[in-house]
Amino acid sequence: MTDRTSAARAPLVLAPFMALCAALATSGLLAPAAARAQDREDAQAWSALLATAQTAPAPPNFALWLDVHGRRGGANTIVLLRPGVGFAITPWLSVWAGYAWIPTFDDATSTITHEHRIWQQAILSPRLEALGLAFQSRTRLEQRFSELGGDVALRVRQFVRANWQPSPDFPMGIAVWDELFVGLTQPDWGAPQGIDQNRLFVGPFLQMAPWARLEAGYAFVYLDRGDRDLYAHVLAVNLFVSPRPAPEAAAPEAAAPDAPPPEEPAQAPGDPELRSADEPTPEIAATGGA
Repeated sequence: MTDRTSAARAPLVLAPFMALCAALATSGLLAPAAARAQDREDAQAWSALLATAQTAPAPPNFALWLDVHGRRGGANTIVLLRPGVGFAITPWLSVWAGYAWIPTFDDATSTITHEHRIWQQAILSPRLEALGLAFQSRTRLEQRFSELGGDVALRVRQFVRANWQPSPDFPMGIAVWDELFVGLTQPDWGAPQGIDQNRLFVGPFLQMAPWARLEAGYAFVYLDRGDRDLYAHVLAVNLFVSPRPAPEAAAPEAAAPDAPPPEEPAQAPGDPELRSADEPTPEIAATGGA
């Protein structure tokens, strides 16, 4: 694909993103006018590194998980560190479990509140290669502990994502995802029961390598807090990294003990078809998936 073709295709890829952002900015469905008098709005900036590392070239295999987040709002800063371990059952199904630590730095009181979580999740990742579509569904269960109280809060989160890439040769695409949070209990430290929040994201992504993807865009976050709901407009930047070991080369067959040694091929000076064992071949590409 030529540079001219890639440049011509870029506006077409970004057009749905720009149109959807304009619709979200002008739609009254996101923040009803009647509720604006008592509800709150906030502009925030979120960044995240989300990494998984596979222990084998293909499933079934164990894997490692780590995501690190920094979120700046109008009244506080939140940091999230979430390590975990998992097992890939098939290329499209994996299960995970881990721990999360979330300190919140409050601007008004200059205090830090700590939350700890134990989490379990299952991920489905089907693909429609012919249409350039990759889907993901993640169901996560959290057990939340806060120093503000002694109860354990249970919460379930349902995440769905669709990535569209017009061509494997074109490194850009569009990502859309949504996540719904539902509290299952009412703890003594204030976590809500029922619908907690919803996050909707849309934005372009850049496939920097088979194992690295960068996405940036707009996220609308709705927090259900009774008569004081919060509508957050978020600039979100996420880096996804997912290295995987390269497949092992097949071992050459051993020659029979009485077989004669192979003849040495005649090599003309500079013959490109005959490479030394230490010289890399250009046909070998990096493996892995983002």
